[in-house]
Amino acid sequence: MISRRAAQPSAVARLLGVAGLAAVACALAPPPVAAQAPRPEPPQELQRSVFRVDTEVVLLDVVARDKKGRTVRDLRPDEVEVYEDEVRQEAGNFRFLDSRAIGEALEDAAPGVAPAAGQAPPPETPKPGESRHLNLVTFLFDQLGPDGRNLARKAALSFLELENRPDVYVAVFQIGESLRLVQQFTTDRDSARTAIQYATGQLDTQYTAATDRLADAVVRAHAARDALETLTSAGASTESAPAAAMLGQEVDMANMAVNALRLTDTLQREQQGRSALFSILALAKQQQALAGRKTILFFSEGIQAPPTLEHVLLAAISEANRANVSVYAVDARGLSTVSDSAAARETLEQAAETSMRQQTTRGFRLFTREEMLISDTAESSLRMDTIATLGQLAESTGGMLISHTNDVRAGIARAVGDLRGYYEIAYSPSNRTFDGKFRKISLKVTRPGVTVQTRSGYFAMPPGEGTATFPYEVRLLEAMRSPEPPRDLPMHARAFRFGPEPDGRRYTLVLELPLSSIRLESDRDPALERAHFSFMGVLRTSWGAVAEKFSQDSPVWLPRRKHAELMQGNAVFMRSFTLPEGRYRLETAALDQQSGHMTVEQSRLSVPPGRSPVGLSNLAVVKRAERVPKGALASDDPFRAGEARIVPWVTEAEVGPAQPVGLFFVAYVPAGSAEVPLVTLEFRRDSRVVGRAEPSLPPPDAHGRIPYVVSLPAGRFGPGRYEVHAELRSGPHRVWERTSFRVVAGPDAAAGASPSS
Repeated sequence: MISRRAAQPSAVARLLGVAGLAAVACALAPPPVAAQAPRPEPPQELQRSVFRVDTEVVLLDVVARDKKGRTVRDLRPDEVEVYEDEVRQEAGNFRFLDSRAIGEALEDAAPGVAPAAGQAPPPETPKPGESRHLNLVTFLFDQLGPDGRNLARKAALSFLELENRPDVYVAVFQIGESLRLVQQFTTDRDSARTAIQYATGQLDTQYTAATDRLADAVVRAHAARDALETLTSAGASTESAPAAAMLGQEVDMANMAVNALRLTDTLQREQQGRSALFSILALAKQQQALAGRKTILFFSEGIQAPPTLEHVLLAAISEANRANVSVYAVDARGLSTVSDSAAARETLEQAAETSMRQQTTRGFRLFTREEMLISDTAESSLRMDTIATLGQLAESTGGMLISHTNDVRAGIARAVGDLRGYYEIAYSPSNRTFDGKFRKISLKVTRPGVTVQTRSGYFAMPPGEGTATFPYEVRLLEAMRSPEPPRDLPMHARAFRFGPEPDGRRYTLVLELPLSSIRLESDRDPALERAHFSFMGVLRTSWGAVAEKFSQDSPVWLPRRKHAELMQGNAVFMRSFTLPEGRYRLETAALDQQSGHMTVEQSRLSVPPGRSPVGLSNLAVVKRAERVPKGALASDDPFRAGEARIVPWVTEAEVGPAQPVGLFFVAYVPAGSAEVPLVTLEFRRDSRVVGRAEPSLPPPDAHGRIPYVVSLPAGRFGPGRYEVHAELRSGPHRVWERTSFRVVAGPDAAAGASPSS
C-alpha cells in the first residue's frame, strides 16, 4: 500500500477475510431498541383523571372469590393482611369498587333528564377526583398465525359484547417488528370493533420456527458421524484415507447445517420474545400516569423467554405492577395438539447431544456461537413451555391465563367480572430503599373459603429523571452518579460519528471489555463456565438532561476447554442512535455481576451541524467482521453492511506484519445523486507521507450512502505508528477524516488482534 493505486474490494463481503479466528461469540448482536409505545393523547375525560404517582405508595387491585368463583364484595379490612418480603405492612386504604354501579350511573345520568315522579335519583356521577373508577382495557395482539387470528378476533369481540359500558375505554395495539397503535382509547364500540378486525386480519406471523427441518438434519449428521467412526475405528490405512477425509467433510457440513438451524431457531425465539415483552413493558410504563382500573388483554401463541431475556420478563411484570396494570393472557392456539413439555424435552435433548459431541470431539475445531449457547439452550428448554411463560406474566400481574380451549368466552367473562368489582388496597412500604431488588407481595385472608388474586411484587426502582428500566441498571446509575466513580475494569468506549439524518446525526457507541477481566464461575455442566456482565451508556445534554439511555445484560456460558483462547477476546456492546446538533456528556459503565467490579468512564461528544451536502463518517480500523445471522431484523446501525457486521477497534489499532489493515467508512452524497465522489487515503509516519490509495467507490444507494471497506497488507509497513488521512471530494466540496493504527512485530501482534468467528 505505497504510492500506487491499491487493490481494494468492491463489496463489503470481502471484509470477512480481514480478520482471523473468533475472539468470543459473547459479543452477541445487540437486541433491537426496545419497541416504545406511541405516547397516547387520552380523551378529555382521561386527561382530567390523570394523577401523580406517589413512588412511596404501593396500590393493589385485589379480586376476591368464594369457592364457587363468585366475587366476594363484603370483605372487611381486618380480614386481609398485606405482606412485602414476608414483613406485614400497614394498609392505609381499603375499599371495594363496584364499577357496575358507576357504569349504570354514567348511563342513567343523561344531561337535562329529570327522574320520573316517585323514581329515586340515579347514583351520583363520579367527580373528576374519583375518576379512578374508569376501566382502561388495552387489546394487544401478538404475531399470530391464521387460526390464532381467528380465535383472538372472536375473543376480543366477545369482550365488547359482554362489557359495553360507558366507563370502559378500549385501545387496540398490535406487535410486529415494533409496537403499533391501531386504535386510541375510546368508548365507541364500532371503532373498537373495526380496529380489532383490522389487527386480526392484517397481521401475519413474522417468525417461523427453524426446527421444522432440524430433525432430518440431525439424523443426517448422526449418520455421517457414525459412518466416519465405523471407518476410523478399524484403523486408518492408505486406502481408507480418502474415504475418511470425504466422510469428515460430510460430518462437518452436516454439523454446520444442524448448528445453523439451531442458532436460527434460538435467534428467532429471542427476537419474538423480545418484541412481545418490550411491548408489554412499554405499554405498562406509558399507562403509569393514567388513572383507573388498567387491563391488558394479550392475545398470543406463547412467549419465548430464554435466560438472556429473563430480566426483560421480570421487568415487564414489575412495570405492569408499578403501573397497576393486570395482564389477562389468551392462548390464541386454542386446543393445541402439540405438547409444550414435549417441545421443551426435545430442546433439552438437542442441547445434551451437542454437549456430548463437544466432549467427544478430538482434534482442533472452531467453536461456534451455537456451542457457546448450549447451556443457554438447556436453560431455554425450561422456557419452551411458552404458555407457562404467558401464565407467569398474567398471574404475576394479578390477571389470569385463558388457555387450552377453543371457546374462550367463559374466560373472557371471568375477566369482565374482575373489572366489575374489586378491592383497592394501598400501603406505604416499610422498606423505602430503592435498591433495584424484587419485593414480593403476598396477601393472607382470614375468612375461610375466600381466595384473592393480586400482583406478585415489584422491583424497587429509583424514581425521578433517568429512572432505571431494568434492575441491573440501578447499580450502574448509582456508580455514574458517584463523586468518585469506580474504575475496577479495563473498559474502553468510543462513539463513532456517521452521516446526517433528518433529526440529527447518526452515531454508534462501541464498548469493549476484555474477558480476562471478568470472573468466570463453574456451571452445573462441568464442560461450561458462566460469565455475567452488563453494559450501560447515558448521553446527557449540556444542561444535564438525559438525551439517550441504553443498556444490555449478558449472561453467557462458555466452553471450559476454550478458556485460554477466550481469555484473549473481548465482550463488545454496540448501540446506534441519533443526536441533534449540540454538546453532550457521554457516561459509560460496565459491571461484572459475579465479582461486583465495575467501571465508569466519561467523555465529551460534540455534534456538528450538517451543512455540507457531502459527508464522511469517522474512519474505523476493522478489528473483525461477523456474519449477520440469517433471518436477523434490519438494523439502522451503520456498522451493519450487507451480510457483515463490522466490529471496529475502540482503542488505537494494533496489527501484526502478517495481518491486513482494514479501514471502514461511509461516504455521503445527496440522495438521488448519480455522482460518485472521489476519496484519497494518505498514510503518514512521523508527518511524512509513506503511502497513498485512491479507492474507486461504488455508486451510492437510494439514500446517498456509500459504505466501503479497504483492506491493505500491513506487511509493507515497518513496525511503528501510522496516521491515515482521508479526503472526500465531490465537485467543489471537500471533507476530511483521520485515524491511526500501530504495526507491531512478533508475539505482541497476537495479543493486540482480536480474532473473529
